[in-house]
Amino acid sequence: MRIYNSDGSEPEMCGNGIRCLARFVAEKDNQGPRQYKVLTGAGLIQPDLLEDGQVCVDMGEPILQADRIPTTLTPTQGSTVVQAPLQLAGQEWLVSCVSMGNPHAVVFGNSNGNLQLSDIDIRALGPQFETNSVFPKKTNTHFVQILDKGHVKVSVWERGAGQTLACGTGACAIVVAGVLEGKTDRKCQVDLPGGPLVIEWRESDNHIYMTGPAELAFRGVTEV
Repeated sequence: MRIYNSDGSEPEMCGNGIRCLARFVAEKDNQGPRQYKVLTGAGLIQPDLLEDGQVCVDMGEPILQADRIPTTLTPTQGSTVVQAPLQLAGQEWLVSCVSMGNPHAVVFGNSNGNLQLSDIDIRALGPQFETNSVFPKKTNTHFVQILDKGHVKVSVWERGAGQTLACGTGACAIVVAGVLEGKTDRKCQVDLPGGPLVIEWRESDNHIYMTGPAELAFRGVTEV
C-alpha cells in the first residue's frame, strides 16, 4: 500500500487508509471476515475484518527512541521524549513523541495546564509544529483533551495534509503517549472529528491494536 498526501508527499503509513483498503478488498473478493497482510512503508501491517464490519489492525510496536522518530527534543525518560518542553507561539508546550512508522507529536498540555480543544487554534498552531526544526522530517501533531482515562478527544494536524478529520496512526501514538504520561489507560477510546477509534496497547506483545469502521463513501471513475 502506498499513500499520497494532498501536497503530493508520501507518508510511511495511514491507519485509516489500511482499514479502508481491507474493506475494499473484501468487497471486491466478495468474502466475509478475514485477515490480510499489507506491506507498507512502515513494514508489514495486518488488518482483520471482523464479523460486525469493523476492522481491527495490528499496528505493531511503537517506536519511542528520539533519534528514530526523529526528533531533536531532549529525551526525558531514557531515550524517550515524554512531556518535553517546547517553546512555540509564545507558550511552553509539553510534547511527547512517538513513531508508528511515521512521526507524531502529542500534546496534552501547555504552560496553562491540560488542554481544552476549544482554546486551540489548530490552523495557526499546526503548521508551526509540523515544520519546527526539532522535527527533521516534519511531524503530525495531535492536541488532546482528556475526558477520562479511557476516553480522549483530539484535534489533528497531519504532515503534508493539514487539518484532517482523523489519523489512525496518530490515535495509536496518542494512547502510547497517554500511557507514558500516566494520563490514559492502555485501552482508550479516541474521539476524532471523523468519528471514534478504540486503541489498545497490549502489554502481552507490546503491539498496538486499532479498531474502527470502514464505510463506502462513493464510487467514481477518473482518467489518469
